[in-house]
Amino acid sequence: MKHSNAIAHLRRLCCSGLNMEIVIEEFLRAVPTLIASNNNTFTGTDDQLYPKYHIASFDIADMRETIPNIVASFHTSARQRRAIDWFKNHIAITDARVLEPTFYQSDLYNLVYKTFDMHHVLWMPVAQSGKPIGMLSLYRPKTQKPFGNREQEQLGRLVQYVAHALSAKADEDNACGDSGRTGMMILNARGQIISQSREAERLMGMARYPRLVIETRSEDRLLAKLAQLCSQLNAVYRGEQAPPPNHCHTNAYGRFLFRAYRLQEHGDYQQNLTGLTIEHKVPVALMVLRAMQALSLSPMQQEVAQCIAQGMPFETIGRRLHIKPTTVKDHVGKIYTKLNICQREELLPKLLAIAS
Repeated sequence: MKHSNAIAHLRRLCCSGLNMEIVIEEFLRAVPTLIASNNNTFTGTDDQLYPKYHIASFDIADMRETIPNIVASFHTSARQRRAIDWFKNHIAITDARVLEPTFYQSDLYNLVYKTFDMHHVLWMPVAQSGKPIGMLSLYRPKTQKPFGNREQEQLGRLVQYVAHALSAKADEDNACGDSGRTGMMILNARGQIISQSREAERLMGMARYPRLVIETRSEDRLLAKLAQLCSQLNAVYRGEQAPPPNHCHTNAYGRFLFRAYRLQEHGDYQQNLTGLTIEHKVPVALMVLRAMQALSLSPMQQEVAQCIAQGMPFETIGRRLHIKPTTVKDHVGKIYTKLNICQREELLPKLLAIAS
């Protein structure tokens, strides 16, 4: 992807009106198209850069419960003072030993960074009204070269987009489409998970914890709801009045549809096993943005296509993008040709098909 297209995509993503968590995770996944990196993260912080929550661009299901504590224990007051002093004169940290001379012997490196092949770092604070609110972190494996001045400058231009995404009010009315991701769990009659597929584990992590928070979680309402589905299913099989054993859970990552099924039938319902499917649906706006990355459209054509997908009339598109109506029509004609469609009603289904 050309750098201009990559920057345009990241800007549109951060201005999309999607929830902060999903924007930041998608941003972390997309930024390697501009800056070569892997397993990138964002950490929400207080104004002294102490971590409060984490968002990762990669699968950390196996360490979801331990990573926040490892990170929190690393950030001592002495190390935070070093970071704050460093950022008074520098826009980023590209050597983790700035924080700790023995960083590559620390638990954080050996238990987390080394596990995910994160050796070279590019840490840059995100600020609002002059105060830090987070840390954008890019990584490279040991076999690649460290981040240089060019990468620092590129990320520095993107930080303003991330700051906007963190402060923007999310559109709560985003329609959702199929992500193609489903999982399967097996629960006992008490609603306890006794087995689950790998995909179910990933989806449950997204459904339960959009963020990896530092503080201890005292309750888990979603697990309680799934246990309730098992009870409802057993009630139905006993011939009692009960709601259908289905549940729709919505959070920053979209919608998660849970459906319970009977797997085994015993005279004693306490021995029955329940199968639970999870189906993930993502905001259509995100699917459109993802589709744009796969298309050979110019940045302006992508802007126009996104507006058409949202149902905007040509006149409104022109005013929004500050271009003439004739220019809008010219872009539309080129978009239709590249996508092999004839009318605007075909655009959104085409984009969703590309994204799925």
